[in-house]
Amino acid sequence: MLTVFFYERWQFYCSVLFLVLIARYFKPFWLVLLGFIFAIFSVQVHYCLFYKPIDVKETNSQLVSVSGVIEKQLGHDYFQVQLTQLEGNQIAWFRTIRANVSITSSHGSPPIGALFSASAKLKPYRSRRNFDNFNSELYAFTRHVQFKGKLSKLVVSKTTSLDSTRGYRQWLWQRVEHFKLSWLYYTLLSGDKSRIDYEDKQIMQRLGLSHMLAISGLHVGIVYGLFFYISKLLAFSLSFCFKASEQKRNINVLHTLNGLFFAGFYVFLSGFGVSAFRAFIMLSVLVAAYVYAWRVVNYRTLLFALCTVLLFDPFALLNPGLYFSFIAVYVIFAIANSSSNRLKSSHFLLRLLVLQLVLGVILAPVSSFYFYGVSLGSVFTNLIFIPLLTFLLLPALFLVLAFLYFNLNTHWYNFFDHTVNWVLEICTDTLANSGWLETIPFDWHFVVVFYLSLLLGVHFILWRWLAVIPILVAVGNSYLKPDIGWQIDIFDVGHGTSILVSQNGQTLLYDLGAKYFDSFSLFERVVQPYLQKYQLRLTHVILSHSDQDHIGGLKELLSYSGYAPLGKFHNSAPDSHCNIMSITMGKLTVESLWPLQVMNSDNNNSCVVRITDGKFSLLLAGDIEQEAERRLVELYDKKLRSDILLVPHHGSKTSSGQAFLQAVTPKVAIISRSFYSMWNLPHDSVVQRYKEQNTELFDTAYEGHIRIKISDSRMDIESARKMPRYWFL
Repeated sequence: MLTVFFYERWQFYCSVLFLVLIARYFKPFWLVLLGFIFAIFSVQVHYCLFYKPIDVKETNSQLVSVSGVIEKQLGHDYFQVQLTQLEGNQIAWFRTIRANVSITSSHGSPPIGALFSASAKLKPYRSRRNFDNFNSELYAFTRHVQFKGKLSKLVVSKTTSLDSTRGYRQWLWQRVEHFKLSWLYYTLLSGDKSRIDYEDKQIMQRLGLSHMLAISGLHVGIVYGLFFYISKLLAFSLSFCFKASEQKRNINVLHTLNGLFFAGFYVFLSGFGVSAFRAFIMLSVLVAAYVYAWRVVNYRTLLFALCTVLLFDPFALLNPGLYFSFIAVYVIFAIANSSSNRLKSSHFLLRLLVLQLVLGVILAPVSSFYFYGVSLGSVFTNLIFIPLLTFLLLPALFLVLAFLYFNLNTHWYNFFDHTVNWVLEICTDTLANSGWLETIPFDWHFVVVFYLSLLLGVHFILWRWLAVIPILVAVGNSYLKPDIGWQIDIFDVGHGTSILVSQNGQTLLYDLGAKYFDSFSLFERVVQPYLQKYQLRLTHVILSHSDQDHIGGLKELLSYSGYAPLGKFHNSAPDSHCNIMSITMGKLTVESLWPLQVMNSDNNNSCVVRITDGKFSLLLAGDIEQEAERRLVELYDKKLRSDILLVPHHGSKTSSGQAFLQAVTPKVAIISRSFYSMWNLPHDSVVQRYKEQNTELFDTAYEGHIRIKISDSRMDIESARKMPRYWFL
């Protein structure tokens, strides 16, 4: 119990240590405290002004009148719209409220940028939430997407309302989409990643070139340098056309301001992304320092840029690009101030290689945390593409942009297009797979420990031993953490079931979840990525029964692992009832209890499985109803007793009978269902029966992915919706 006490409170001890270090480093500690208070105030103000959800009463069942503008198409008959009016109330001009909606119209798809008015059936935006999976709710929050639903009685205005950025992006895509790498050119010239396919994103990530897809310091610096030298060239050319006069002012200031202006214009067209905004702030500081002869310290410039970015939008902290951008620039500054700076200018390639190696090592933890892997080939690909981007690709693209604007022929660029595509294909064939090291997901505390130790080791010259403290805390945390005997993962698959039981590398999967529109498989989107991220192999698969919300991902399962996992319980025949048998899986005993006889209901033929380690037990009951429950009680009675129960039939009133619950006497019961349930599950009478049993009830609709870690003496229950603990979600 003592180890558990310290384990549950180690974050508090780390916070106290952090404040002590701040107090030691910053003498006027009251200024630091004042900064914390101002930061909290800034976050609250931003949330209330720009992010706080609009309360629309009963939007899940009533039609409301809306007006807005069509922003972009997300799929067939599916669009993202920005609302300007809701229920007759004008939305404040400074607020951005978006909704993802389906639109069916006899007049075809509405044009992008068109104004509209319609009746809408809206629901607050909500999606499935699973551990170590893309958090679409968090992404929607950062994008100001508050609703999803359906529009009807759509009236589209002939007047379009494209702002300068959206108009530029639409114009640009229409003119570059015929190139082989149109998605890359469009992204580099606009900062918009919506035209990049998932496969292309994966390739760029595995090659360590994802930073090329985000307008950052490299891009802004290239634009600044390009227009700085264009300005100098124009000034030099004009000196031959006009009689030179005595230079009374430093004309380099004019060239510098020209470069800054066009760099700012480029950042504006890119939509003021986090990394682009950061780069422009730092560039502005450096230009001001040059103009006014200020003395600038690199680290203070970076800190000033970070504070400015967070002042404009504190929720930029939710954007992974912020961490990649600032950590990378910090590393560049650190290397510039280190002994490696003494290398001769002739050793430029060596310095670039050292920089890439150090960047790869320093960014590895954050890359592994967000992308579950590290690009080993990034050192080589960046040595190729950074010079290519700097000296060839981006300058050529700006020239293409000028040609496109004046409607000139751009066939000359086909050579560059084919060359860059050829180089990218070679890198993809050689490094996209072999150059990518997959890592197992880990807790964010380890990322904090790594970078905190790094900062202490680099900047506390006389107190470098302090860098050991976070490491010791992390090691102590791992040591005090209870050993996990086996684990149960109840995935959030909406209305359906998919449960993974794992022990010492062996796994059993109970059901696959649903499949929608004959293309969106929950097994493929949720379960399979989880297996791959944790490098788990499917040992056994049990299909409870043939309802599509339980076996919807069968085709994807067979494509992923073949028939082998179905061998024991289904004789490799997915359409059969499960075999009644008992097997061991490590220290676990897996026993199928039902169906012993075929009943007239597919639900009642569900495979009922009990899994136990001798101390704790789990009962998986599929969709059985009270008729099958009574037969189970008659056959097994107290043998059904289990600590954890998957609530039969998602909490339907036809299941979870009193006799069955008394036989099982579960301590924990879990309902697997969707949040917006058309069947109004779970039924109130079912919930009441579990309360009378003093059973702790968990619901994937509210908890998301539920993870139960079982040790020798206890069960620890985690839920995906409660783990991040963002107060605004």
